[in-house]
Amino acid sequence: MAGINPPHVETVIKNKARGVVQLHHIGILQLTQNLDDAVRGFKAGLTDAGLIAEFHYLNADGTLSDLPKLAEKLAEQKVDLIFACSTPAAQAAVQLAGTIPVVFTPVFDPVGVGLTQSMDRPGGKATGVAGMVPAAAKVAFIRELLPAAHSIGILYHSGDSNALLEVRNFKQAASSTFTLIDLPIVMPEDLSTLPARLPPVLDALFLPIGRVVEENFASVAYYAEAANLPIITSHAPNVPSGALGALVANHYELGIACAVKASQILAGTQPGSIPVGIVDSPEIQLNAFVADNLGIKLPQALLTKATEVFE
Repeated sequence: MAGINPPHVETVIKNKARGVVQLHHIGILQLTQNLDDAVRGFKAGLTDAGLIAEFHYLNADGTLSDLPKLAEKLAEQKVDLIFACSTPAAQAAVQLAGTIPVVFTPVFDPVGVGLTQSMDRPGGKATGVAGMVPAAAKVAFIRELLPAAHSIGILYHSGDSNALLEVRNFKQAASSTFTLIDLPIVMPEDLSTLPARLPPVLDALFLPIGRVVEENFASVAYYAEAANLPIITSHAPNVPSGALGALVANHYELGIACAVKASQILAGTQPGSIPVGIVDSPEIQLNAFVADNLGIKLPQALLTKATEVFE
């Protein structure tokens, strides 16, 4: 299939101290390579648990319409479990006929997109680790990063359910701290109107998660720089590309946490009884070059805590 990485098999070396264990066949369904760190963490976590596994890996390279067919291919491999990276990949895996259990990450809203009945009792055949950093933590991060900021513009794609969820949560958490200004777009072309829509009193832009804005971030960064506006993003790759900072989930750690849930399932626990995990230790990423260009002094406390500071 054009644009699809051919499936390959990788063997995880068993933990000899635990003796001989069952060989498990695990499918990995990925939307894009942006979540490679989650896959690496997942494999490392299973290795740490002493499990032997053959991994059957399929990547849609960003083509959403290919995911159902790729999920079917994994089912044909008679995998014991599917590790699904992204909401669309998880939906494709869960919609398969049969009872193949699914462990997902970094799905923002597992309940809202129909993957689980609740966070505590997922029900069905899927569980995992949600990828949304709590909104209150992001508000505190912005306040510490930009202590003089009063008005925040929220730039998001109005057709993205994940973006709408984060906007709603952010507004609830931030309304008593900042003046919030909605800047929704319907299509990528709407970004060209951004300079005319930015109010003169704006102190920063907040970008919730959302594919359309992320894929067109270069335009957002260009307009924000022209307006001397710092960008706080929910998408880690935006930071080296021109955002001032982000408070984000560590995908490798998400993968490790998912491996714990997969180990429980492979040991016989029903996925529907395993609570969905949440991000409890988000990491800070900062861009010192952008800060210098904007005349912003990065707080030393944040620099000390940051996982990565781009120069």
